[in-house]
Amino acid sequence: MTTRGFLGALVALAVGSVLVVVSFGATWATVTVAALSGATSPADPVSTVALTGRDLAPLGATMGWVGLAAVAALLATRTWGRRLTGALVVVAGGSAGVTAVAFALTDAASGSGDAFIEAALGARADGDVLSVAVTAWWLPAMVGGLLMLVCGILAVAVGPAWPRLSSRYNRAGAGDVPVSAAATWDALDRGEDPTADVKDHTHPGSMEGPNPEEKR
Repeated sequence: MTTRGFLGALVALAVGSVLVVVSFGATWATVTVAALSGATSPADPVSTVALTGRDLAPLGATMGWVGLAAVAALLATRTWGRRLTGALVVVAGGSAGVTAVAFALTDAASGSGDAFIEAALGARADGDVLSVAVTAWWLPAMVGGLLMLVCGILAVAVGPAWPRLSSRYNRAGAGDVPVSAAATWDALDRGEDPTADVKDHTHPGSMEGPNPEEKR
């Protein structure tokens, strides 16, 4: 795969991971609960609790950070390192996407409390759940998880064939590295010619003056 394809996969993975991080940090559900346990009358006081995706599924929320870390890992590894990283991304993306879909298909999406809501509320509300309003933030979480999943599959399948972006900087020999100005002045102070390594060795260095052999 070309460098462009590799960069495309990295960008897609980064975008998917950011989508997961941002969407899980947003409000997925707004729950209206009775302020007092056992209260059922419409006149009874109620409270509203906003639940983010992180509140509803803490494990799924961490998967975006796994994807962002995998971007750096894919740049730093080769062959089996990329395959292992890709497998981790498959698990992370699948977890985030499945979590989002599971939330959307549960009773919470139809307006009544379910395991997600009950677990997230915990001790934050003593009364019964009266209604649940679900936002669409689970959708970008699902899309981000899907992007991560696809990129992970690509890394497992063709990751070792991806180019190493730093390889083109290693083609030149050590003698091709430019000498800094400070190093040049240090060489001059020592009486050395800082350009000697790039000159033809058949000609003496000019810093030492004319070759005595030439005067004869």
